[in-house]
Amino acid sequence: MSTPIKFPPTMRVGILVYEGFEPIDVWGFTEAFTISRFLGTGYFSPPPYPFEVLFISNEDRPSGQKDAVPGPVKSMNGPRVAPDMFRNDAPRKSIDILMIPGGNTRPLLEDKPERVKALSNWVREMDEQVKLMTSVCTGAAVLAQSGVLDGKPATTNHSAFAWVSTYGPRVLWDNASRWVDADRYVTSAGVSAGTDMAFHLVDRLMGRAVAETAAKSAEYDWHRDPQQPIYYPQQAAVPGAK
Repeated sequence: MSTPIKFPPTMRVGILVYEGFEPIDVWGFTEAFTISRFLGTGYFSPPPYPFEVLFISNEDRPSGQKDAVPGPVKSMNGPRVAPDMFRNDAPRKSIDILMIPGGNTRPLLEDKPERVKALSNWVREMDEQVKLMTSVCTGAAVLAQSGVLDGKPATTNHSAFAWVSTYGPRVLWDNASRWVDADRYVTSAGVSAGTDMAFHLVDRLMGRAVAETAAKSAEYDWHRDPQQPIYYPQQAAVPGAK
């Protein structure tokens, strides 16, 4: 009789979803974790898996409504997601990794003062509990505004760098890397850079072999070196584009 394999504990990845998030910031990041499998198991193997991904609504549970469920959240380009929990439920859900995606981030930081303060307080509360605080693209502005990145290296979407950096004058901003790993704080540049960062986190948390197998399963061209910029051919300006 063979002895059952004792795998490491499954890690919980919480992703904040808000009106106007960028789809690939969320789904590219999600894919790296959800396609990962422990060595010796395969894509169709039953749980346990290395990671579990949960979506967190940017709305709090209404007071006294134990049976309430979060409403669908619309992304920047249309597709909606169904969050797994309200924001104020997250501190009790044993989240190991928290990610703030980019997209139409500006309304989060220019909302009514009480709503901006509530989000910042929540980020700081989660920072005291999670193992890793992460962001993709302009999601770094939310982390910076809350103060958790002060004195730490970080990056953000390169095309939005000037705007995002105003929310963290004490952050050690990096305007060249695709992602920056600063121990408990890991941030990426724009959009697809978040997927590269996510595979890096799989590597860091579950080992290189798990990450390489996952990238191969996804048929993803993983850019492993954050210091290697990716340049696309120059294109003519599109009328009306900024």
